[in-house]
Amino acid sequence: GTRMEILERIESWIRGTSTVNRVLWIRGMAGRGKSTIASTVAHNWQLRASCALFHFRRGQNALNERIVCALARQLGSSVVPEVRNAILESVRENEDIADQRLSVQFETLLVAPLSTLKRQPHTILIVVDALDECDNPKDAEDFVKLIDRHSSSIPTNVKFLLTCRPEAPLL
Repeated sequence: GTRMEILERIESWIRGTSTVNRVLWIRGMAGRGKSTIASTVAHNWQLRASCALFHFRRGQNALNERIVCALARQLGSSVVPEVRNAILESVRENEDIADQRLSVQFETLLVAPLSTLKRQPHTILIVVDALDECDNPKDAEDFVKLIDRHSSSIPTNVKFLLTCRPEAPLL
């Protein structure tokens, strides 16, 4: 029913060639299936292309601070060799990256390696679920701002699927 329609619309957005709409927000009340949709989409894409998924969890501060490292680790095991190699090279060159600020991690582990893949045709999907559950709302806000700030450096085949509750002040 409705969930299948939503999944089809997301699939169409992922496959689309728009260079403008590279961030898709799924907003909805608690318990409406946002996490299920995010997980389903990520699972479907992990088998075909490059995909990373991060679920924020309220009260798991240490985990929440590791979002960029977690996303990079997943892209580093991508089925697409070019993506895997670019990410792993960046990780190897920056062993202390986990101790750096969020912006430095984002630029080093995502922007720099992904920007080398401009002619790589495969979709790279980054799914971040429950942004509103990040223990530090400023971190979630900063993450969204980093996507926006670096969108011109990141290739157009990189897409971000973000979920949150409607009251979250993240847009």
